[in-house]
Amino acid sequence: MSKRLTRILIRFFITIVIVLAFGGIISLYTGTLSEEQQDEVLIKAVPFVAVFISIVLAFICVIVIVAVTLEGKVPLRSYRPIEFMLIAGILLGVTGLFQGWKLFVYEFGFLVLLFSLLAFMVWSHLQPMPLRQSRNTPPLSRQAHIIGVGVALAVWAATAFFVIGDNRPAAPYDVGQTLWEYKNDEEKAQIKDEADSEYRNAKIPVFVLISLLPAGLVYFGVREIVAAQQRPGQRILPVEGVAVPSD
Repeated sequence: MSKRLTRILIRFFITIVIVLAFGGIISLYTGTLSEEQQDEVLIKAVPFVAVFISIVLAFICVIVIVAVTLEGKVPLRSYRPIEFMLIAGILLGVTGLFQGWKLFVYEFGFLVLLFSLLAFMVWSHLQPMPLRQSRNTPPLSRQAHIIGVGVALAVWAATAFFVIGDNRPAAPYDVGQTLWEYKNDEEKAQIKDEADSEYRNAKIPVFVLISLLPAGLVYFGVREIVAAQQRPGQRILPVEGVAVPSD
Protein backbone atom coordinates (compact mmCIF):
# COMPACT_ATOMS: atom_id res chain seq x y z
CA MET A 1 0.00 0.00 0.00
CA SER A 2 1.41 3.42 -0.98
CA LYS A 3 2.04 6.16 1.54
CA ARG A 4 -0.67 8.26 -0.07
CA LEU A 5 -3.33 5.59 0.45
CA THR A 6 -2.12 5.01 3.99
CA ARG A 7 -2.51 8.70 4.80
CA ILE A 8 -5.99 8.74 3.29
CA LEU A 9 -7.09 5.71 5.30
CA ILE A 10 -5.67 7.12 8.54
CA ARG A 11 -7.38 10.49 8.07
CA PHE A 12 -10.76 8.97 7.29
CA PHE A 13 -10.42 6.49 10.15
CA ILE A 14 -9.62 9.23 12.65
CA THR A 15 -12.49 11.38 11.41
CA ILE A 16 -14.99 8.51 11.62
CA VAL A 17 -13.82 7.60 15.13
CA ILE A 18 -14.22 11.22 16.26
CA VAL A 19 -17.75 11.45 14.82
CA LEU A 20 -18.81 8.15 16.40
CA ALA A 21 -17.22 9.11 19.71
CA PHE A 22 -19.15 12.38 19.66
CA GLY A 23 -22.39 10.50 19.04
CA GLY A 24 -21.56 8.05 21.83
CA ILE A 25 -20.82 10.86 24.29
CA ILE A 26 -24.15 12.50 23.47
CA SER A 27 -25.91 9.15 24.02
CA LEU A 28 -24.29 8.83 27.44
CA TYR A 29 -25.20 12.41 28.26
CA THR A 30 -28.88 11.85 27.42
CA GLY A 31 -28.99 9.17 30.11
CA THR A 32 -28.63 11.91 32.73
CA LEU A 33 -31.52 13.95 31.36
CA SER A 34 -35.18 13.76 32.26
CA GLU A 35 -37.58 11.73 30.12
CA GLU A 36 -39.04 14.91 28.67
CA GLN A 37 -35.61 16.17 27.62
CA GLN A 38 -34.67 12.77 26.18
CA ASP A 39 -37.73 12.93 23.91
CA GLU A 40 -36.55 16.14 22.25
CA VAL A 41 -35.87 15.73 18.55
CA LEU A 42 -32.38 17.19 18.57
CA ILE A 43 -31.25 15.00 21.46
CA LYS A 44 -32.50 11.86 19.72
CA ALA A 45 -31.18 12.92 16.32
CA VAL A 46 -27.53 13.48 17.25
CA PRO A 47 -26.50 9.79 17.65
CA PHE A 48 -28.36 8.83 14.45
CA VAL A 49 -26.77 11.68 12.50
CA ALA A 50 -23.34 10.67 13.82
CA VAL A 51 -23.79 7.10 12.55
CA PHE A 52 -25.16 8.38 9.23
CA ILE A 53 -22.22 10.75 8.74
CA SER A 54 -19.81 7.92 9.55
CA ILE A 55 -21.39 5.72 6.87
CA VAL A 56 -21.17 8.55 4.34
CA LEU A 57 -17.52 9.16 5.25
CA ALA A 58 -16.74 5.45 4.85
CA PHE A 59 -18.36 5.48 1.41
CA ILE A 60 -16.42 8.59 0.42
CA CYS A 61 -13.26 6.84 1.60
CA VAL A 62 -14.01 3.92 -0.73
CA ILE A 63 -14.50 6.34 -3.63
CA VAL A 64 -11.21 8.09 -2.92
CA ILE A 65 -9.28 4.83 -2.57
CA VAL A 66 -10.66 3.43 -5.84
CA ALA A 67 -10.00 6.70 -7.65
CA VAL A 68 -6.42 6.94 -6.39
CA THR A 69 -5.62 3.25 -6.92
CA LEU A 70 -7.03 2.90 -10.45
CA GLU A 71 -6.59 6.44 -11.74
CA GLY A 72 -5.50 6.31 -15.38
CA LYS A 73 -5.08 2.51 -15.30
CA VAL A 74 -8.41 1.23 -16.67
CA PRO A 75 -8.55 1.16 -20.50
CA LEU A 76 -11.65 2.56 -22.14
CA ARG A 77 -12.39 -0.90 -23.60
CA SER A 78 -13.34 -1.99 -20.07
CA TYR A 79 -14.25 1.32 -18.46
CA ARG A 80 -17.12 2.07 -20.85
CA PRO A 81 -18.76 -1.41 -20.74
CA ILE A 82 -18.69 -1.40 -16.94
CA GLU A 83 -20.21 2.08 -16.94
CA PHE A 84 -22.98 0.98 -19.33
CA MET A 85 -23.66 -2.15 -17.26
CA LEU A 86 -24.11 -0.08 -14.11
CA ILE A 87 -26.46 2.27 -15.94
CA ALA A 88 -28.40 -0.77 -17.17
CA GLY A 89 -28.57 -2.00 -13.57
CA ILE A 90 -29.99 1.36 -12.48
CA LEU A 91 -32.64 1.23 -15.21
CA LEU A 92 -33.45 -2.39 -14.34
CA GLY A 93 -33.82 -1.48 -10.66
CA VAL A 94 -36.07 1.49 -11.44
CA THR A 95 -38.21 -0.74 -13.67
CA GLY A 96 -38.53 -3.25 -10.84
CA LEU A 97 -39.56 -0.52 -8.41
CA PHE A 98 -42.27 0.91 -10.65
CA GLN A 99 -43.79 -2.29 -11.97
CA GLY A 100 -47.03 -3.24 -10.22
CA TRP A 101 -47.33 -6.97 -10.78
CA LYS A 102 -44.90 -8.81 -8.51
CA LEU A 103 -43.90 -7.77 -5.00
CA PHE A 104 -40.64 -9.73 -5.03
CA VAL A 105 -39.57 -7.86 -8.20
CA TYR A 106 -40.15 -4.61 -6.33
CA GLU A 107 -38.03 -5.80 -3.40
CA PHE A 108 -35.13 -6.99 -5.52
CA GLY A 109 -35.48 -4.00 -7.84
CA PHE A 110 -34.63 -1.79 -4.89
CA LEU A 111 -31.53 -3.87 -4.07
CA VAL A 112 -30.38 -3.83 -7.71
CA LEU A 113 -30.94 -0.08 -7.89
CA LEU A 114 -29.07 0.53 -4.64
CA PHE A 115 -26.07 -1.60 -5.67
CA SER A 116 -25.91 -0.17 -9.21
CA LEU A 117 -26.28 3.42 -8.02
CA LEU A 118 -23.59 3.14 -5.35
CA ALA A 119 -21.25 1.32 -7.76
CA PHE A 120 -21.87 3.97 -10.44
CA MET A 121 -21.07 6.74 -7.98
CA VAL A 122 -17.74 5.05 -7.24
CA TRP A 123 -16.98 4.27 -10.88
CA SER A 124 -17.88 7.74 -12.16
CA HIS A 125 -15.19 9.27 -9.91
CA LEU A 126 -12.54 7.09 -11.53
CA GLN A 127 -10.45 8.71 -14.24
CA PRO A 128 -9.98 6.15 -17.05
CA MET A 129 -6.89 5.72 -19.14
CA PRO A 130 -6.49 8.54 -21.70
CA LEU A 131 -7.85 7.85 -25.17
CA ARG A 132 -4.47 7.81 -26.92
CA GLN A 133 -2.98 5.53 -24.30
CA SER A 134 -6.00 3.24 -24.45
CA ARG A 135 -5.65 2.90 -28.21
CA ASN A 136 -2.01 1.89 -27.80
CA THR A 137 -2.78 -0.75 -25.17
CA PRO A 138 -1.95 -4.24 -26.50
CA PRO A 139 -5.04 -6.29 -27.37
CA LEU A 140 -6.37 -8.80 -24.90
CA SER A 141 -5.09 -12.32 -25.30
CA ARG A 142 -7.33 -15.35 -25.68
CA GLN A 143 -6.17 -16.52 -22.26
CA ALA A 144 -7.37 -13.26 -20.68
CA HIS A 145 -10.81 -13.69 -22.25
CA ILE A 146 -11.05 -17.35 -21.24
CA ILE A 147 -10.05 -16.70 -17.63
CA GLY A 148 -12.40 -13.73 -17.45
CA VAL A 149 -15.31 -15.77 -18.79
CA GLY A 150 -14.51 -18.68 -16.46
CA VAL A 151 -14.41 -16.52 -13.34
CA ALA A 152 -17.54 -14.63 -14.44
CA LEU A 153 -19.45 -17.89 -14.96
CA ALA A 154 -18.38 -19.06 -11.51
CA VAL A 155 -19.58 -15.78 -9.95
CA TRP A 156 -22.83 -15.94 -11.91
CA ALA A 157 -23.51 -19.54 -10.85
CA ALA A 158 -22.60 -18.87 -7.20
CA THR A 159 -24.72 -15.70 -7.02
CA ALA A 160 -27.71 -17.33 -8.71
CA PHE A 161 -27.42 -20.45 -6.54
CA PHE A 162 -27.29 -18.41 -3.34
CA VAL A 163 -30.16 -16.07 -4.24
CA ILE A 164 -32.37 -18.86 -5.60
CA GLY A 165 -31.75 -21.08 -2.58
CA ASP A 166 -32.22 -18.26 -0.09
CA ASN A 167 -35.61 -17.36 -1.56
CA ARG A 168 -37.04 -20.86 -1.81
CA PRO A 169 -40.73 -20.71 -0.74
CA ALA A 170 -41.56 -21.96 2.73
CA ALA A 171 -44.53 -21.82 5.07
CA PRO A 172 -46.39 -19.55 5.77
CA TYR A 173 -45.73 -18.36 2.17
CA ASP A 174 -46.06 -14.62 2.89
CA VAL A 175 -49.64 -14.89 4.18
CA GLY A 176 -48.69 -14.36 7.82
CA GLN A 177 -48.22 -16.99 10.48
CA THR A 178 -51.50 -16.29 12.26
CA LEU A 179 -53.57 -16.40 9.07
CA TRP A 180 -51.70 -19.52 7.93
CA GLU A 181 -52.67 -21.38 11.08
CA TYR A 182 -56.36 -20.74 10.41
CA LYS A 183 -56.17 -22.24 6.92
CA ASN A 184 -57.37 -25.79 6.35
CA ASP A 185 -55.23 -28.39 4.62
CA GLU A 186 -56.79 -27.80 1.21
CA GLU A 187 -56.21 -24.05 1.36
CA LYS A 188 -52.64 -24.57 2.55
CA ALA A 189 -51.97 -26.94 -0.34
CA GLN A 190 -53.35 -24.41 -2.82
CA ILE A 191 -51.21 -21.61 -1.38
CA LYS A 192 -48.15 -23.86 -1.49
CA ASP A 193 -48.78 -24.80 -5.14
CA GLU A 194 -49.19 -21.14 -6.13
CA ALA A 195 -45.99 -20.17 -4.31
CA ASP A 196 -44.03 -23.02 -5.91
CA SER A 197 -45.38 -22.11 -9.35
CA GLU A 198 -44.37 -18.45 -8.96
CA TYR A 199 -40.97 -19.54 -7.69
CA ARG A 200 -40.27 -21.74 -10.71
CA ASN A 201 -41.82 -19.56 -13.42
CA ALA A 202 -41.09 -16.05 -12.20
CA LYS A 203 -38.56 -15.83 -9.38
CA ILE A 204 -35.88 -18.16 -10.73
CA PRO A 205 -35.68 -16.41 -14.16
CA VAL A 206 -35.49 -12.99 -12.46
CA PHE A 207 -32.76 -14.16 -10.07
CA VAL A 208 -30.77 -15.64 -12.96
CA LEU A 209 -31.05 -12.32 -14.81
CA ILE A 210 -30.00 -10.27 -11.78
CA SER A 211 -26.97 -12.51 -11.22
CA LEU A 212 -25.62 -11.51 -14.65
CA LEU A 213 -24.81 -8.01 -13.38
CA PRO A 214 -22.02 -8.93 -10.91
CA ALA A 215 -20.79 -11.63 -13.31
CA GLY A 216 -20.40 -9.09 -16.12
CA LEU A 217 -18.52 -6.67 -13.88
CA VAL A 218 -16.19 -9.48 -12.78
CA TYR A 219 -15.50 -10.49 -16.39
CA PHE A 220 -14.25 -7.06 -17.44
CA GLY A 221 -12.20 -6.67 -14.28
CA VAL A 222 -10.57 -10.10 -14.35
CA ARG A 223 -9.60 -9.95 -18.02
CA GLU A 224 -7.77 -6.65 -17.47
CA ILE A 225 -6.00 -8.03 -14.39
CA VAL A 226 -4.86 -11.08 -16.38
CA ALA A 227 -3.75 -8.87 -19.26
CA ALA A 228 -1.75 -6.68 -16.88
CA GLN A 229 -0.04 -9.76 -15.40
CA GLN A 230 0.94 -10.87 -18.88
CA ARG A 231 2.79 -7.57 -19.44
CA PRO A 232 4.92 -7.29 -16.28
CA GLY A 233 7.72 -5.43 -18.05
CA GLN A 234 5.58 -2.68 -19.50
CA ARG A 235 5.92 0.83 -18.15
CA ILE A 236 3.58 3.73 -18.87
CA LEU A 237 4.79 7.14 -19.98
CA PRO A 238 2.04 9.47 -18.73
CA VAL A 239 3.35 12.53 -20.61
CA GLU A 240 3.19 11.05 -24.07
CA GLY A 241 0.36 8.71 -23.13
CA VAL A 242 1.96 5.71 -24.85
CA ALA A 243 2.73 2.33 -23.31
CA VAL A 244 6.37 1.46 -23.95
CA PRO A 245 7.96 -1.89 -22.99
CA SER A 246 10.90 -1.48 -20.66
CA ASP A 247 14.27 -2.94 -21.52
